[in-house]
Amino acid sequence: MEVLRDFKLTDYEIKVLLTLISEGELTASQISSKSGIPRTSVYEAVKSLEKKGFITSFGKPLRFKAMSAKYLVSLFTDKLKEKLEIIDSGLRELEKSGKEEIVRIIRGDIAYTIISEEVKNAKSIYVASIGLDDKLREIFKSRKVKIHEKRSEGFTHGIVIIDNKKVILFTKVKDELTIMIGEGEFKEFYVEMLKAFLASKYGIELEF
Repeated sequence: MEVLRDFKLTDYEIKVLLTLISEGELTASQISSKSGIPRTSVYEAVKSLEKKGFITSFGKPLRFKAMSAKYLVSLFTDKLKEKLEIIDSGLRELEKSGKEEIVRIIRGDIAYTIISEEVKNAKSIYVASIGLDDKLREIFKSRKVKIHEKRSEGFTHGIVIIDNKKVILFTKVKDELTIMIGEGEFKEFYVEMLKAFLASKYGIELEF
């Protein structure tokens, strides 16, 4: 009984269906007698069950018959799959909405400290820049960092890719370093943009 309620069947519909499965072909009057359901309610139940594909009707006087056990199992299986697909879709949307994209922006001397900490704990580091100031150069020198640098006098600007999981954008304006740190779609966007730029501009193919 409880299981069938999960398929949006009313109590009367469940009783009628089980009665037909156990007794075979019956008229509305016989269904009422065997199930204890009022006759008017039987007509409502069989009409709904037939519409849902659980039973069939035929003959005069009108008789009702449950579909075969094999067919009903198949029908319940299909409906269960639909429910699971809805649940799966809902959970994925919930999971997706719960993963808020966080991008941190840090300015000043602490930005150097943040970069140093990220680099210190990384297994692989790639840097592409059009200039590094002395502090950044010293930070990257302390680690085995792959650097692609096109020097431009007076500029400190570039991108750091850490373990192909995180991206740090850095730029220095009026002696103040500003960095942006992000993962997920933020990282994917800037990595793909860098790949396209280096491939078209310098013929460099990056692989991560």
